[in-house]
Amino acid sequence: MNAMRINGDTALAWGAIEAGVSCVTGYPGSPGTGTFTALSDTAAEYGHDAEWCLNERIALDVAAGVSQGGRRVLVCMKSVGMNVALDTLMVLNMTGVHAGLVILMGDDPGAWGSQNEQDGRFFAPLAEIPMLEPATPAEGRRMMRWAFDFSESFRTVVILRITRSFSVCEADLPPVRRPAALQALEPDREPMRWISSLANCIPNHRRLHRNLKDISQSFEDVPFNRIDGAGELGVIASGFVHTKLQDALEGADISGLRRLKLASVYPLPCGLITDFLKQCRQVLVLEEVDPYLEDGIKTIGYDAGVTPTVIGKRSGHVPGEGELFRWQMQQALTACLPDLKPKRVFTEAGWQEEKPYRKSHCAGCPYNEILAALREEAAALGQKPFLTADPGCVVIAARHLDTKLCMGSAVGAALGLRKAGVVERAVAITGDSAFYHSSVNALIHARSTGADLLLVVLDNDGSLTTGGQPTPDRGVPVNGKPGPVVAINELAAACGVDAIWTVEETDPEARMRRIFREALQTDGLGLVTIRRRCEPVD
Repeated sequence: MNAMRINGDTALAWGAIEAGVSCVTGYPGSPGTGTFTALSDTAAEYGHDAEWCLNERIALDVAAGVSQGGRRVLVCMKSVGMNVALDTLMVLNMTGVHAGLVILMGDDPGAWGSQNEQDGRFFAPLAEIPMLEPATPAEGRRMMRWAFDFSESFRTVVILRITRSFSVCEADLPPVRRPAALQALEPDREPMRWISSLANCIPNHRRLHRNLKDISQSFEDVPFNRIDGAGELGVIASGFVHTKLQDALEGADISGLRRLKLASVYPLPCGLITDFLKQCRQVLVLEEVDPYLEDGIKTIGYDAGVTPTVIGKRSGHVPGEGELFRWQMQQALTACLPDLKPKRVFTEAGWQEEKPYRKSHCAGCPYNEILAALREEAAALGQKPFLTADPGCVVIAARHLDTKLCMGSAVGAALGLRKAGVVERAVAITGDSAFYHSSVNALIHARSTGADLLLVVLDNDGSLTTGGQPTPDRGVPVNGKPGPVVAINELAAACGVDAIWTVEETDPEARMRRIFREALQTDGLGLVTIRRRCEPVD
């Protein structure tokens, strides 16, 4: 069959289908959303289930149940979503899994669509579970199939780490192959197998370490690691950074350059790395974002008594922040190989050719106008409220805000300001998706502590910055049809909110302003829901 042009996200989805995935869960956030979307679009054709969850913790909880029930499951989230899912992950590592369970985690070097650029590779040693990183769409497709088999063989969660660059890169690949019927495993009900408690925590941890030792040995022969070239100067790169390295070296004489392509991020293949270091007098490590590999490689070399000079982020040869671009790689390589003459010289001045797509916002986004109106009505009342916000579309109106931290933080931050003795009114701003994600928990806390707080929910009918995924306020699709509605205002009333106002789509601005004036003068716990539909970002 003819090859098709697809991106990295779709290649991973095809690999999951070919691995016999039964269910995919997740919470929207790029990178990673594209793979879920591709699996959602093909669910009816290939018979798997695709379900957006209210947050990443729930997505992983559902996945754990699917795995215990004997079916293969994929969880899609970005690195900051792993923060949310970590509570479950740090128990699931102890219990292990039954059927294959793979987490697709999207890191965002350069923070092109995130509020931070944390390096998610550190989750693997923290949870003591294996992590791999594909370099190309074709490898990602194969790696996804391999990860499900490996997860099932070792009864462990497997994490695949990708970055934005991998998500958007493209390749011509054969069409997805319908998998052979995969026999589901019988549900596992082994006594105490899935119960983590004081009684079995230490034995479970001991079992985890034994399993990790076997995994470490197996990772010495991971088919995705590779050494190329010869010479005393070495360079090590993993994942899509290795693909960018190939571009940076194209056409150059690299006969004296030994290259190690790493796919197994954790555990690192100690034997392979030691053998590589033995052949080198100097090694350049290229990676995004933190010196994770650099430090690990130095530790392996020290333990083995093999200590060539290792340079990278710690030495200042590679930037310590942001996405690593090809021109930066060429600069680092030229410092080691002055005569390097690649076919194409990448420069900082021309970096726009590599510049990734940074998320924009919908034309005519109403958030600026809404918050400007709120500020104006407050000023007319002689008030200057502190506005705290959750991430999302509201970032377009950042100039009106005092604080924006992470999902679900707006209510808590507003409560903290009041506890600090701030006399001005505290107003928390959240989107509809963030409200369900974690703001509702903080709202319950606000009610139970008798807080004087106003919460404004900007309801634009879904997670618009990540593709318009629906929320329960209008019904989440189940089996192709909208599910039951769990309305924002009904939840707020159940939480004990004292006063609730709603600004509908068709209401004039004057009515919204009247509601703002009334809400700002009403003591107690209040909620204003403002409904403004808009189209998803392309």
